[in-house]
Amino acid sequence: MEAVKGFWQHTNGKIYAVKSDTFGKIIGGAGPLDPDDLHDLDDYDYKPAVTGWLAEAVAQHKLHRINPCIASSGAE
Repeated sequence: MEAVKGFWQHTNGKIYAVKSDTFGKIIGGAGPLDPDDLHDLDDYDYKPAVTGWLAEAVAQHKLHRINPCIASSGAE
């Protein structure tokens, strides 16, 4: 099963990397993350320990998807 990864921001301003299954169930998370030092979503270690908190924050509309610009570290 393919997982979907994305950055999510809490209403308190903190950013999390969230991993969910194709049905939208949160299966892992990482964070809070430094907004000035975000990496590729594949670089994070997604832990199941925060899934309950993340799911509750989504249900309360306190966590929403964001699409930040991440600087490329490769030469062009």
